[in-house]
Amino acid sequence: MTHTIAALATPPLSGAIGIIRVSGSRTPELLNAVFAENKRLPAESWKPRVMMMGKVLADGEALDAGMAVRMVAPYSYTGEDMAELFMHGSIPALRAVLEALYKAGAVPAKPGEFTKRAFLHGKLSLSQAEAVADLVSAETRDAARNAAGQLDGKVEKVFSAAYDALSGLIAQYYAAVDYPEEDIDGGTPAEALQGVLDSLEALLTTLGKGLLLREGLRCSILGKPNVGKSSLLNAFAGYERAIVSPYPGTTRDTLEETVSLGGVKLRLTDGAGIRDTRDTIEEAGVARARSAAESAELLFVVLDGSEELTKEDRAALDLARDRQSLVLINKSDLPQRMEREQLEAAFLHVIPVSAKTGDGLDSVDSTLRRLFDGGATLYDGSVLTNERQAGAIRRTMDAVRNALSGLRDGVTHDAVLAELERALASIGELTGRRVREEIIDEIFARFCVGK
Repeated sequence: MTHTIAALATPPLSGAIGIIRVSGSRTPELLNAVFAENKRLPAESWKPRVMMMGKVLADGEALDAGMAVRMVAPYSYTGEDMAELFMHGSIPALRAVLEALYKAGAVPAKPGEFTKRAFLHGKLSLSQAEAVADLVSAETRDAARNAAGQLDGKVEKVFSAAYDALSGLIAQYYAAVDYPEEDIDGGTPAEALQGVLDSLEALLTTLGKGLLLREGLRCSILGKPNVGKSSLLNAFAGYERAIVSPYPGTTRDTLEETVSLGGVKLRLTDGAGIRDTRDTIEEAGVARARSAAESAELLFVVLDGSEELTKEDRAALDLARDRQSLVLINKSDLPQRMEREQLEAAFLHVIPVSAKTGDGLDSVDSTLRRLFDGGATLYDGSVLTNERQAGAIRRTMDAVRNALSGLRDGVTHDAVLAELERALASIGELTGRRVREEIIDEIFARFCVGK
């Protein structure tokens, strides 16, 4: 890490503010090349972590008025000398300043390289670094809250406690192997191993909720034409995502939108209305709608409450039988002709709604919250959301169980020690204390540039 890196830390879009981040030993020199402090003070003399006002430069030309702040190692995000430059969010101006930094000797940062340097300098554990990526990509409040808790070290405490317990046991076993003539008190290794197993198992049981929180549910909106599927999609999304028309067959292809309802991220799919048609394009759209419904984990079946149940309605309902589903009787603002009793006899969740007025949408929200525990789980960072971490936990638990079995069967110290070493290597992939370089590279490759 001898080179100094630079990158845009805000999205590459025009906006009120644009931030450029620099990290490495040449930070003050590079800062001087693109920023002229109002009193002409060189960056080396600035007080750390204090905003300075001045002109933003590119090739010696003033492009903007802005602010800059310098952080001194090790008291920075990356643990290195570091700076951030704040200017107006003109993309051409930001690119010009970045080019000036590169000409002065900076190297473009790779995806996640700032956070990777923070990990390598001991500012973050590996699980905390992964939480940074989760926090940046969080699409619901609960997801952001859980990622923030992991960044604060909630799951890291579990991993570190397990690592320390295994390290202590390994030290005891090495002493017993190396000095068999000595009476070395090994304590109660079985009890310690069971404690490790229990803590990891408790964390692993949260993975299902964590993946739901992070990945969301595939949810398909079904119904015949003109029942208000697209209007409901727009109501859930909060904007005009789909074209709404009084003419049947408007929606031909599937539309997708991600929304948060009941504390759950839903990947909503709206498709063509379910009906028999001779229009080959609409027929293809109906086939896609059916396919989306078959692969969905949750179905919203939309009916028109101002009409009686039709053959097309029953075809849509048939796709939802014995599936996780909500039957939404739309157009509750109109006089009702649909009989709810027969629907309630066949489906657990039948909810009158109005896409036009918004009535009943809060009932959809609360029903989802009950179904998927969106409000009962404390998303404080103690919910596991990472399959890589789950895999390492499983390997650790397998090795710990083998060690426990060996203790019960009275196998040699060497055999138990081998399993403990295997468990330590697996848990080390979570703390970062025993992790291969290729795993580190793979983790940070999914970060955005500038983070």
